[in-house]
Amino acid sequence: MLTSATSRIAHSFLLVCIVLFSFSACKGPQGDPGPKGDTGVAGAQGAAGPSGATGPAGPAGQNGNANVIQISYGAKSWANTVGTSVELLMTGVNADFVSKSAYFTYVSTGTLWYSIPGEVSSYGEFRTYISPAANSTLFIKRVSTGLVLNATAVRVVLIPANDLRNARKAAVDYANYEEVKKFYNLPD
Repeated sequence: MLTSATSRIAHSFLLVCIVLFSFSACKGPQGDPGPKGDTGVAGAQGAAGPSGATGPAGPAGQNGNANVIQISYGAKSWANTVGTSVELLMTGVNADFVSKSAYFTYVSTGTLWYSIPGEVSSYGEFRTYISPAANSTLFIKRVSTGLVLNATAVRVVLIPANDLRNARKAAVDYANYEEVKKFYNLPD
């Protein structure tokens, strides 16, 4: 027969086994994932994989516009009088070319190039305009007083547009709500 101390140990052992068995057989709802652990230092870079097959060639792009013209002139001078102009003949630049182009004018004082229209340091303010013709003329006009400008060089850059568009939109009947909504891309 078992003594009372041995009996208590056996009962305790049996109770522990039943409790452990009960916990291992229970399945409750799964909880949220815990926080991500410290990843530490990144591992070494793996070897590169094999190159894939070359894909098909894409469509050809639009041809660019390389018709930019630069016309360079020598030294020019402007007196210290408002309205004084220097006329530069642009041989071979006709009215049609001018009407479809942007133009930029620069004057040099020897060390710096200045963009015209604009302020040319202490020489004052200047503006440009073109008189389109069979051989167009560019005018650089003094519009404010300053020192006499003795430019060492003048440069004109003409950039013809390769895509001309009309910015006007078609007439809209403002009495028709649906037409106005469509014209201004308004949501419903």
